[in-house]
Amino acid sequence: MYSPKNKNRLDKIYMQLLELSKGNFSSCIERTEQKDELEALTALINMTTEEIRDSFLHQGYVNFHDSYAFSIQMFFMLDEVYRIMEINQSSENFLGFEGDYLLDKPFKSLLSQESQNEWVALEKEITASSTQEKSLQLFFITHQDLLLPAFCRVIHFTNDSSLKGKTVVTTFDMVQTRRTLEEGKQKRIQNRLLLSEKAKRNKSVLQLSDIDKIRAAGEYIKTHLEEELPSLKDMALTFGTNEFKLKKGFKELYGKTVFQFLKEERLRKAHIIVDHSDKSFKEIAKMVGFKSATHFSREFKNRYGYRPRELRSAKKNL
Repeated sequence: MYSPKNKNRLDKIYMQLLELSKGNFSSCIERTEQKDELEALTALINMTTEEIRDSFLHQGYVNFHDSYAFSIQMFFMLDEVYRIMEINQSSENFLGFEGDYLLDKPFKSLLSQESQNEWVALEKEITASSTQEKSLQLFFITHQDLLLPAFCRVIHFTNDSSLKGKTVVTTFDMVQTRRTLEEGKQKRIQNRLLLSEKAKRNKSVLQLSDIDKIRAAGEYIKTHLEEELPSLKDMALTFGTNEFKLKKGFKELYGKTVFQFLKEERLRKAHIIVDHSDKSFKEIAKMVGFKSATHFSREFKNRYGYRPRELRSAKKNL
């Protein structure tokens, strides 16, 4: 298990967990072709990072109307051979480099191998045609050796000016305007006050203590996937709530019923095991609580659009 290569992979896992602890949900760990516990852990951490980021969006941090503003995160000015001439402070902050370290370095040296291939193709396209602007997603490599995905706008100047032959690369994000944030905060406070008043009159309204109990029930399900689920009444009693609040809580917190949540978590864990182990499908089905390999395969196909054996076969043919 121990090797310099695995130590490097462990270091990346550690750095990603450190970034998560800081509240940075933008980076992720670059995947490898290995099929071992470390790769399964990497997949799980990346999946968790994505879910946390999505949960922020789901909980109302994003408003789908006129509340967006484009926020420039990184800016690079490249010379005629695509070396970095100028860079903004945010680029250094996002990538974790200091001072003038990045100046005069080839832009593609900041990218993952896959993105380097895309960038080289774009360079040829710019040279061979009149292409002047293009948007694409690139994966940057941070100082911590993590991946930082970013949507980029590439502008190549061809007109006879001081910028002729130069290329600008900017990365952007969509953020809420200050006014929207302030209005959202006011609305949440008002809703919380209204909720408190309603809760005093209506015992069916979920309170913070109820939410904690629902989360505890969700964690229990995740760690006991191989077991038969107790009745909802028994589960509610176990976690100090009632059946109505248990059902309501799962719908509000997870957007699913208790049984839908259970099936989703079973299939999620099964997908990781199929993709990163050589265990038989019968054994995997038992590990995640399905009664038979046939039942497991059918539910897997319904969820992902392909069967477990097709996933494993595709993996072997890579």
